[in-house]
Amino acid sequence: MHALSGFSCLIPDTVVNVFEGKARLVFSVMVVGLLKLIGSLFIYQRLSISGGLSPPWMGVWGSSGPTQPWLYLFSAQDTGWYIAIAKGGYTYPMYVFFPAYPTLCMAIGLIAGDYWLSAFIVSSVLGLASVPLIQLVAEYYMPKAEAAASALLTATFPYIFLFTTVSYTESLFLFATLATWYFHMRGRLISSMLAAATATLTKTYGVTIIIPIAIDLLLKRKFKQLLPLFVPITALLGWMYYLHLRTGDAFAFATQQSYWMKLGFEFGWFHRYITPILSSSDWVIPKFDYVLVAFVIFFGYLVFSVFQIDVKLGVYSLSLYLLLLFFGNFSSLPRFFSFIFPVWFAARTRNLFALAAAVTFFVLMSLLIWYQFILKEWIA
Repeated sequence: MHALSGFSCLIPDTVVNVFEGKARLVFSVMVVGLLKLIGSLFIYQRLSISGGLSPPWMGVWGSSGPTQPWLYLFSAQDTGWYIAIAKGGYTYPMYVFFPAYPTLCMAIGLIAGDYWLSAFIVSSVLGLASVPLIQLVAEYYMPKAEAAASALLTATFPYIFLFTTVSYTESLFLFATLATWYFHMRGRLISSMLAAATATLTKTYGVTIIIPIAIDLLLKRKFKQLLPLFVPITALLGWMYYLHLRTGDAFAFATQQSYWMKLGFEFGWFHRYITPILSSSDWVIPKFDYVLVAFVIFFGYLVFSVFQIDVKLGVYSLSLYLLLLFFGNFSSLPRFFSFIFPVWFAARTRNLFALAAAVTFFVLMSLLIWYQFILKEWIA
């Protein structure tokens, strides 16, 4: 049974007609866009109560920060690293950031004349564009009305709502992985592989999106069509060759994580919790973050639920889930897990009241972590 499928069919026929008509994709984008606009106005008002917008990042970035104060609503934490790459290229320890997003910000920035504004444009546009795309993909697995509800649940889930609003790589990654699978299902393999190459050059683990495509082609015995899968693989190898030329280390994107480890960031669920249990020495129980552990377990359940929907996507979801558990920044797991897009196909309902309640709750939680994000709190 799907995670949210236990509700009765309470969506009125008139609403179902909207969700199933030609305007269904526009409706979803308008709802999410309006929620983001209201959220940004609310956050701006809260941060300006004492007389003017003055988040802590103004002091961190100084004159090199956004020239327009409102951009601080969407710029914090790693945004500064992306802008630095877009402006001046790579230097230590920036090689951990893959090139697609900062390159796109640089290209738009040359036109707009403002790199901070370009980062906002890229993230906000692709974040909204991902809403109808996930709805289109979901329609392959469920009725259109349920796909629309699934898209709304996905887009308003706090970590997705926030990180497809602020200037981070998640919008590009979500759009690219969704486009990869959508084009594949439409039989447009070259377009699919170009999207996969974009995902590969957006995040370290982006290349894993070719896993379900390879499985699908092998099951259908379309062996000749496996050749284009080397497009994203070649993109990854090209990036590694560039790293070798610049740093002498083709794996600089991994080895330079040591910079963040010195700052106190921890990597890997397995290393943090499982290794101490298996060690022959005295077992020292690590500090236990019960909320984060519950989040890991919940998403593990969603990952295994994907196998009931599409085995190929189940393999992809499980592979990425385990990869992130073993190697990901531990405190960032909620953000990373949220963008394993197939898990949201398990979140579906035809109950209009349940949908409205979930979206309302999600948006309120989104505002909470958005506020903390701007105030320099590490929220993933």
